[in-house]
Amino acid sequence: MKREIAVISLLFCLWSCSLSEEIKHIEASKEYEEQQEASRTADLTGEQIFIRSCNTCHPGGKAGLGPSLAEINQKYEDDNVLKLLIRQGKGIMPGQPPNIINDNELDHLVAYLRTLETK
Repeated sequence: MKREIAVISLLFCLWSCSLSEEIKHIEASKEYEEQQEASRTADLTGEQIFIRSCNTCHPGGKAGLGPSLAEINQKYEDDNVLKLLIRQGKGIMPGQPPNIINDNELDHLVAYLRTLETK
């Protein structure tokens, strides 16, 4: 009986050690993922984001593969509606999730888009 208890105790200890190591591994993986995600974005200006993410299809805000953005202020008067369009995408325009354009950058981009009409 003592031997069985000793074996069970030993197995429990081994299981506990491996479980804590697995938890440490999971936490380290999550931390790494968060660091990777944070490194993908750098609080760019609206113009920088536009050049990186929008200019290919909307060159200088003009029509290209995508439509002209000259009337964006009339079409999307509400910033939240414009932000939703950018996040979700439309037609062939891909959405821009927070790991691509963070919320601060999205604010900068919307502010920049609002100036295109005056340029």
